[in-house]
Amino acid sequence: MGIPGRFTPNQWGPFLPAHNSISFKGPWYYRNTEMVMLEFETDPDAILDILPSDLELYEPATGFMVIERNHWTTIGPYSEVYLGLMCLWKGAPHAFVPGVYVTGENSQLVGREVWGFGKKRPHSIDLVKHDDGSVEALMQVKAGDRSLRASVRPHANAPADSLGEIPLVVLRIVPDAEGGDVPALAQLVSVTFRANPVMGSDGKAEIFTGPGVLDLEDPSDVKVPVKKVHRAFYARFDADLPYGKVLKTFTKQEILSYSE
Repeated sequence: MGIPGRFTPNQWGPFLPAHNSISFKGPWYYRNTEMVMLEFETDPDAILDILPSDLELYEPATGFMVIERNHWTTIGPYSEVYLGLMCLWKGAPHAFVPGVYVTGENSQLVGREVWGFGKKRPHSIDLVKHDDGSVEALMQVKAGDRSLRASVRPHANAPADSLGEIPLVVLRIVPDAEGGDVPALAQLVSVTFRANPVMGSDGKAEIFTGPGVLDLEDPSDVKVPVKKVHRAFYARFDADLPYGKVLKTFTKQEILSYSE
């Protein structure tokens, strides 16, 4: 007769590996994050091809690209690129996030396990400050490619509320461990990441706007057509990253109905 293990559920960590969890429970804290963000018009046909059928396209078709250097967080420092596509969930504005790249392992694993972000690891993500005042963001998915190049030349200070906040929506999929065609779990999950701008000694928010450029090339999970850049920002902020909200859990019958 075998001897029962002593590692009971009350001892499990919140993340894998359960005996030595990669992170404590949230919320997670971000301090002194630098960000380049560009808002742009995109092609509705291209967006509809990757937008989950429970979400509706926001018109005109609009997206935003965020490139961050997170200098300090409670899951470690890392850089990040993610794409948001404006959509509606039951009539309320949200942003669907089809692709994310991060340079930190803890961020990748926590983001997948909690909310279901499809995070991948790129070769590099960089923010470069040039002597003409412009800030350039660069990502290589594979060494030597030009998957993303974005730049903003700040010249005007923006108000503290100009970044706004929008719930992000993710399609969370947990594969079936027995190899079935239907996921063990499929959900639409939302989370609101609220950026609180750093306030300078002059009392102004460290958010600056100016002309922006966004160029995207293959290979990339964040590549969509960019028709026109409407606004571009360079900002520094702090943030608390909370848990999210399950908008919908898909049933097995619902998923199978699309294959009939």
